[in-house]
Amino acid sequence: RLRQLTALLDRSAVKAVGVFVDEEPELIAELLNDGVIDIAQLHGKEDEDYIAALQGMTDGPVIKAFTVRSREDIKKALQSSAEYILLDQGKGGGQAFDWKLLEEDTGLKGRKWFLAGGIDEGNVRAAIEAYHPYAVDLSSAVETDGYKDALKVKRIIDIVRNER
Repeated sequence: RLRQLTALLDRSAVKAVGVFVDEEPELIAELLNDGVIDIAQLHGKEDEDYIAALQGMTDGPVIKAFTVRSREDIKKALQSSAEYILLDQGKGGGQAFDWKLLEEDTGLKGRKWFLAGGIDEGNVRAAIEAYHPYAVDLSSAVETDGYKDALKVKRIIDIVRNER
């Protein structure tokens, strides 16, 4: 089914990101190597040994998610060998971590990082302008009744592209 869904994407404009929690690296590598997904996003307890093993099986890029509660969590994320790091409040819920932690010199400049958690139409532009993430990761803010809402997605894209 995953192959059918990703086959529908315009892969020149949209990247297929597989989100995994403590999955066997062989499966993720197979999906990357077969072109079923373009990027693997890891949200579990995957450590540096796991990431190295996965990177040894594929050239596909890896995003590693980190829960941020302190500056130390950001420093830990910066040590990751993943191609991208994702800074988040935790596992779902649509809440932001304390973004003031990003205002200090955290070492994020020059690193490709994603901001996640609590991003919505009301704060996405300000978050991008203030913190300059490589990308933002949206989830519950673009849902209605637990399902992705195309209109909400479009509105956020318009805001990010400054078309409003």
